[in-house]
Amino acid sequence: MKKILSLSALSTSYLFLSTKAAFAAAGDFVGTINPPQTVISTVSQTGTFISVIVRFIVVIAGLYALWQFLTGGLGFITSGGDKGKIQQSTSQIMMAITGLAVIGASFILAAIIGRLLFGPTFNLLSPVLQSV
Repeated sequence: MKKILSLSALSTSYLFLSTKAAFAAAGDFVGTINPPQTVISTVSQTGTFISVIVRFIVVIAGLYALWQFLTGGLGFITSGGDKGKIQQSTSQIMMAITGLAVIGASFILAAIIGRLLFGPTFNLLSPVLQSV
């Protein structure tokens, strides 16, 4: 029984060594693996990546401000003359308008800082639809 086990271990090690030798002789059997085009490979592409992220955040914030504006207007219409509801709805509408102003200001500020840090290729102020 010991001879069978030792022969089995010997044949397994021989198979491993012969396979390793065959792969070593073949050279680069995996080939060249290139990263996808969407992966940032240089520092100059960082500006484009940040631009896409900032645009996405601005769109989401704008949609949320629009939702708050609409629900505040609906609350104002359906208040039925209740001063508390009117005040709450007016406050919600004013906060939505303030939010839109802050979103616009932050977008412009991010564009100015991006131009200073990444140069004129940072195109945050000239939006382009991104394809995935």
